[in-house]
Amino acid sequence: MSIREISVSCQEISAPRQKFQRPARRAEELELYHWAILSMIRAKSVENIMIKDSLRILNLEDNVNDAELNQAMISARWPNCQLVRVDTRSEFLSALEQGGFDVILSDYTMPGFSGLHALELSREKRPEIPFLFVSGTIGEDAAIEALKNGATDYVLKHRLMRLIPAVDRALREARERTEYERAEEAMRQSEHKYRELFESLGDVAFLADEESAKVIDTNRRAEEVLGCTRAEILGRKETRFLILDKARARAGSSGMDTQSATPFECELVRADGRTIPVDVRTTRLTLYGRALVLRLARDTSGQSRT
Repeated sequence: MSIREISVSCQEISAPRQKFQRPARRAEELELYHWAILSMIRAKSVENIMIKDSLRILNLEDNVNDAELNQAMISARWPNCQLVRVDTRSEFLSALEQGGFDVILSDYTMPGFSGLHALELSREKRPEIPFLFVSGTIGEDAAIEALKNGATDYVLKHRLMRLIPAVDRALREARERTEYERAEEAMRQSEHKYRELFESLGDVAFLADEESAKVIDTNRRAEEVLGCTRAEILGRKETRFLILDKARARAGSSGMDTQSATPFECELVRADGRTIPVDVRTTRLTLYGRALVLRLARDTSGQSRT
């Protein structure tokens, strides 16, 4: 096919949608869609886009010809796509319940069932599936309102060439959103595991802000050994509980750098004023750009063992 022929094909596709309603030209029109889109894909050399062979589409469309055009356009990009056309509320709900769709395409205005209602149902039943309006009647104000209500995008029927990039972008955004949600869940699981580990430590734990030296987190063991509640520990300086100015190395020499990773010995002050000898290990870390100091203090006297 020559460049001139491709240009003519694209002009045919961009023409008013009334041309596609003449039955005598149906086969020719569908062929033009395929040639034009395949030529565009080759010309733009979209090697960086992962082309998925199969795509399952739920198409809410009361016009059979328009549904065929949607499938012809999509199949030029996803050769093995499957389009399931429905045109009633009950059929649409049944398809949503069945699931297994990659994207939803919906007309905006249909007899007895509106696209906005379909959007509402899809957000309720299958919020993870991208929802695109493909309509010849949707106006700018209605389109903006639809996007505010959760629609992913909209494509005008007389500009159907936009359908492939719109679907491609919607699928990419859905994939990124899924990956982001998985990352968030992994983070929550990680935080949960951290908390369980932190709370089950056999040592007294103090997590303090390095600059202010105030304790921002502690564990159950600290409550047991100190004889006070977590609320009475948080917000106070670590020197309220650890006598750091009397810290000494394990070998017995004094003048230890208590900010280093070298273990040292000092005394832990309980709520009742009694002191307990402890072995302290220090770790410096940065969390969300904030310099922190984690100290683990182990009772070396055995007095506070339960």
